[in-house]
Amino acid sequence: MLNKNPHYVVAVALLLITLSVNISMPLFRVYGAEAGMNNTQISLVLATYIMGMLPCYVLLGGLSDKTGRKPIMILSVICALASTTIITLFPDMYALIISRVLQGVALGLSMGCGTAYMSELLKPDHLAATKAANMASLFTSFGFGGGALATTVVLLIHFSVVPVTYYILLAITFIGLLFVLFLPAIPPIGGSLLRLPYFPKGSFPVNLAIAICWAANGVVVAIIPGQLAKYGLTIYGGFCLVLINWSGALLQPFIRHVNPVFAVRTGFLLIPAGFGLVVLGCYINELLVILAGTCIMGVAAYGYSFMGGLNIISNLGGVQKARAVSGYMFYGYIGFGIPAIFLGYLADRFSIINSLLFFEGVIILLSVYLFSTFKRNASSVS
Repeated sequence: MLNKNPHYVVAVALLLITLSVNISMPLFRVYGAEAGMNNTQISLVLATYIMGMLPCYVLLGGLSDKTGRKPIMILSVICALASTTIITLFPDMYALIISRVLQGVALGLSMGCGTAYMSELLKPDHLAATKAANMASLFTSFGFGGGALATTVVLLIHFSVVPVTYYILLAITFIGLLFVLFLPAIPPIGGSLLRLPYFPKGSFPVNLAIAICWAANGVVVAIIPGQLAKYGLTIYGGFCLVLINWSGALLQPFIRHVNPVFAVRTGFLLIPAGFGLVVLGCYINELLVILAGTCIMGVAAYGYSFMGGLNIISNLGGVQKARAVSGYMFYGYIGFGIPAIFLGYLADRFSIINSLLFFEGVIILLSVYLFSTFKRNASSVS
């Protein structure tokens, strides 16, 4: 199997890395409470993931081209293994800071490298690049949601600050590392180490759209568990993350064939509607309404808005397609981390509900602006 289908080993490696990212997410609020942290501080800890990821993703995009794919995949899996080891041995918010940075490094190094590695392993298949991108998207989507889901289910059965999912992930990541060590080494293609993002003309509305989508998701991950904690439902925050990641990911095969401008404009309707349901659910203390809202948000953030925007950016980027996509993801990850910190501050000052209402107003205003912009510029970005 390994000799005939080594690309599956790379895909599983990406799955293990993304599993590590959110394996402890259902316990963030618990660790934060034990450390006496407020919403702002917890949001800052969560954002350390971005601090580890963005420098690698943006500044070291050509590292695997220079050194080869295999060493970078090995390093990425080691970082993921180290991050899970740290939070297992020291289950508190301060260890989580180091763990989150390592998770960010692992993801930042592996995403582009893993996709390129699979593409090279699949050659001479003329659809190698497409198959590699689809596999990377599928396996990482299940990883982002799967870690949170597994821990949430385990905690509902038996609560522990070191759930059994940590140990299981440690074991399977170690086994996965052994498989990665035996992957075939492909000679490096060479090129520049530094590859700064490229923002082609006309890309701003598309980049801003994904930033808004992922900002709403980041707020749900960082802030909503605090509201759920008031009613003893903190652990259920894991289901919010699962629905955000999986609802959109499962629709991606169908959305690929949708007109990209229509897809992005659909996202402008889904995000404020989904986030509005989340706010309503928090206000009336109804978990099912919150979960419905996160599901709708996921359909936009990892479905319509993401796939449509990716298509548009790829076309606008031309020969600089890779760098343009890096710019697109840069906006997305900045959106995921920064607004959550600001909303955490507002939540501490004016209550969670008021901060969420404020953010909903911002989302509506920006969505109306972007919807009208896309209507005017549809012909230029399609």
